[in-house]
Amino acid sequence: MCKELLLACTLLLVGCGSAGVDPAQNPEVTENPADLTEVHPPPEPDLSGMVEVPAGTFTFGTTEELFQSFAKAGTLNFPGMVDNLRQDFVIPPRSVELPGFFIGQFEVTNEQYLEFVSETGYRPEDSKNFVKVWTGTNSFPEWAATFPVVWVSQRDAAAYCEWTGGRLPTEEEWEKAARGTDARVFPWGSTPPDRETANSLTNQVEPYGNRPGDVSPYDIYDLAANVAELTSTVVQRNGREQVVVRGGSFKTAAREMVTFYRFLNLGQSGRTERVGFRCAADPPGR
Repeated sequence: MCKELLLACTLLLVGCGSAGVDPAQNPEVTENPADLTEVHPPPEPDLSGMVEVPAGTFTFGTTEELFQSFAKAGTLNFPGMVDNLRQDFVIPPRSVELPGFFIGQFEVTNEQYLEFVSETGYRPEDSKNFVKVWTGTNSFPEWAATFPVVWVSQRDAAAYCEWTGGRLPTEEEWEKAARGTDARVFPWGSTPPDRETANSLTNQVEPYGNRPGDVSPYDIYDLAANVAELTSTVVQRNGREQVVVRGGSFKTAAREMVTFYRFLNLGQSGRTERVGFRCAADPPGR
């Protein structure tokens, strides 16, 4: 009897002692040993409204020749501009192999984002300029329902995509979706755009898919203009982490509409009127 009581006390003391172990002092102890994905598995991706981009290689980045053409097409020119601009591009181009993935045929709209906010009660920690053009955190002008949602950060966009069972596309996925496997300069080919091709230099966002000429080889719309788009990719630029934003917007000229253009001046909490997003997803079972 005494031996059994002593053993029980010993086990109790050991259990109490282990509960007080500091995980920082013992790397083998984890604060959350359970696999939370088993407890709260992510939803199956909603592939409605998405287009499949098949697995395979594509050309990622641009040649020095095309970059020089891009640099000269702008109206600004100051000492060191070209060298500074070169930091934002992938030069020389390289062949990248990607597994198959799905990506939104259109950008996420105000109507879709409102459904997410209403159902989840989502509010960002930093709410500065969050959905700034809405009339409140749960409403927007009726005419704006099918316009791409803007004034959202990378974190805001990622939260929506996760809610749908998806994610933000990487910049490599975005570029492949825009240019296909034949290294297109613009999503539709090599012909420079005119005012009818894509929504640029208009100072006004339009409903999604409003310019049928702005379409990629995978039948994905508005990759060249309307609003630029957030990706999941973050890079270091001038000592700061910057989100890779791809594509042109309603305010940009033709040179920002090329498939290899990268915009690297937005932090992970940054929001602007020119930038929205679309979601991507892995094939079921991957």
